[in-house]
Amino acid sequence: MIHKLLSTILIGLISIASVAQEVGSLHKFNQFLSKNLQYSSELRSEKVQGPVTLLLSIDEQGSLKKSPSLIGGSEALAQEVFRIFELMEAQGTATILPSEIFGEEYLLSVEFKIQEPRNIGFYIPERPDSENRIIKKLNEQIQSNPYFPKFYQQRAEYFKSIGQDLLAELDEEKAKSLKAKELTTIVVVGYHSIHKKLLNGE
Repeated sequence: MIHKLLSTILIGLISIASVAQEVGSLHKFNQFLSKNLQYSSELRSEKVQGPVTLLLSIDEQGSLKKSPSLIGGSEALAQEVFRIFELMEAQGTATILPSEIFGEEYLLSVEFKIQEPRNIGFYIPERPDSENRIIKKLNEQIQSNPYFPKFYQQRAEYFKSIGQDLLAELDEEKAKSLKAKELTTIVVVGYHSIHKKLLNGE
């Protein structure tokens, strides 16, 4: 049975650190992703973030039947994931993917997140959102990527908190069915780019 791995890559201005666990036969694949995935300073400075989900079709020999298909999330962020698969194909996909998944189709999610700087100034509490606004935000998340299980789980938790148990149950079932088809999830955490003038002390 394939064990899923949640890897987190922390990307700063200069160095890249990867935090990964050795779990099951996906270890080599996750290591490859953790080592090679990048989060460009341009996308970080523009605050482009969120999960991208790709559909992978793997043949019986462990090669990709076709290029991965973007089915949810930002096209700009997905370009980095496409680059990784081109690199993987050049090195030999079958040597990186575990043989247990040959001949199957899976979802792969890569979540790009920006680490916000810690606010050390005077704290002004935010005005709490209304129930309708919260649900609207949760719905918009799902619309941006309807194949990302975490979004359904978040909405399920909110539905539970307001007593909408049936809706919560439906979202939990959706999240569970998507996770069953998910090969792995990678989280790439980037920090805000600092303007060059600041780095030069100007």
